[in-house]
Amino acid sequence: MLIIEYEDEAIETLIKTGKSNDKRYKKLSSNASFKRDPAKVILILRSVSNTKDLGRYGQLHYEALKYDFAGKHSVRIGYNSKYRLIFEEFENGIRINLIEINEHYGDK
Repeated sequence: MLIIEYEDEAIETLIKTGKSNDKRYKKLSSNASFKRDPAKVILILRSVSNTKDLGRYGQLHYEALKYDFAGKHSVRIGYNSKYRLIFEEFENGIRINLIEINEHYGDK
């Protein structure tokens, strides 16, 4: 089982409750279609033994990031979603640290 950690409380609250008072995520917490998607992604993340297994889930678009996010990885939140969950990987992909949720640059 993949170990999931949270870099800040705002992202943890949004993912676990679907609500946020943080200005970065307030808009997302009022988006009805977005609210159910993070929980689905977390279920998948918890079901794999390491991040290499995420490639089996094409809808997640698991990828290593470049440029400003070099060294980080991401998965999409929801089917055909413009939002992605960005994280760091540790211990050969057995443990991840969730950093932020943002819009994919190609979808703005």
